[in-house]
Amino acid sequence: MEQYELEMESGLKLSRQGAQSVVEEVGAIVGQNINMMDRRGYVIASTDETRIGSLHEGAGRVIEEHLTELYVEEEHATATSRPGLNLPINHGGRIVGVIGITGLYSEVVGYGQVVKKMVEILIRENAEQDERRMGQRVLNRFLEDWVIGSGLMQPKILEERGFALGIDIAVPRRVMVASARELEEYASTAAGQKLLEQVEQESASLAGRGSLVLRSGGRQVILVKKCSDCQMEQLAGRIRTAVLKKFNIRMVVGIDGRAEDIHVAYGQANKAWRSAGMAKQDILTYDSVTLELFTEDLGDGVKAEYIHKLFKKCSYEELCRWMGLLEAYFESEGSLHAASQTLHIHKNTLTYKLKRLKELTGYDVRLVSQATVFYMAMLFFRDIKDEMEEICSVEYII
Repeated sequence: MEQYELEMESGLKLSRQGAQSVVEEVGAIVGQNINMMDRRGYVIASTDETRIGSLHEGAGRVIEEHLTELYVEEEHATATSRPGLNLPINHGGRIVGVIGITGLYSEVVGYGQVVKKMVEILIRENAEQDERRMGQRVLNRFLEDWVIGSGLMQPKILEERGFALGIDIAVPRRVMVASARELEEYASTAAGQKLLEQVEQESASLAGRGSLVLRSGGRQVILVKKCSDCQMEQLAGRIRTAVLKKFNIRMVVGIDGRAEDIHVAYGQANKAWRSAGMAKQDILTYDSVTLELFTEDLGDGVKAEYIHKLFKKCSYEELCRWMGLLEAYFESEGSLHAASQTLHIHKNTLTYKLKRLKELTGYDVRLVSQATVFYMAMLFFRDIKDEMEEICSVEYII
């Protein structure tokens, strides 16, 4: 069946599914058959599904003659225009469709205008939601380029884009990265995703006016005007407490290290968030992160010995495969679904490989208390990858 749409101002449209939802909602209230026609006069939604897709002559007259109402009498009814009241749907100063209410004039005239207004309000709300979603997408793209991407390579263009959105990129800001602790558990179901959206709305609300919020991979990157560490931790605490109380969801929050550059500040906050996810702490500042920072102080021999002890003298090729799996796992923040997509394997295959990893090493990367063991090995391997091939080519003696 052709998918008709109700075309509206500024390119906005009400889909057939959206129109059907409106018709059913209004029909349930008034207890009459309701039809909605587009600006060509075709029925795009109806409480009588057999009418959908047919041409409605009465609606065509309302649109062509710009009528404020048209009642089709019993004697004038046809197969394409049954007895009932037809009223124009106005949006943006023009007729964008017609609402038809089946029944005698005396029965429908009393609430005809009420029904018309209800439909117009629902359509306007739908259009406003579309505009908000579009606005949020534009804002998210800007924030991604500015905070996460390489937007600062063209600062003038970035400044102009920010100005168009009412954002002054020169204002000093702090960065916080937050998410639900059991992110995969909620992201795997529709109900869980809806709950995460509510959590994000709560977090954004608590961040207050003047803050900027970017949703990225299940996380929230929250930018607030420059403040003290104490104030940042207090804000993180309010978010954690409110979300736990309202939704019974534990949050993980990472706070930057007061870097002036927004990219560096984001990197600090994200690193703190990752470390908090592996620890028992819900809130962690970058200044408290030590795991990723102390590796530079260790010699290559110590790192190689750690890797060999953990992976039981695996060959270099085997190590590369395990490290590739671990990188995908940690980059996906423990999401088996996301990691399996990155690795181009089935989720069940990844689960099997993680079990094999546990059998090989004696540790389970899926447990927060043991994930650090593998994260350290991954960091070490990154540092000495070139040297590891040569080291693995000779027999390793402990």
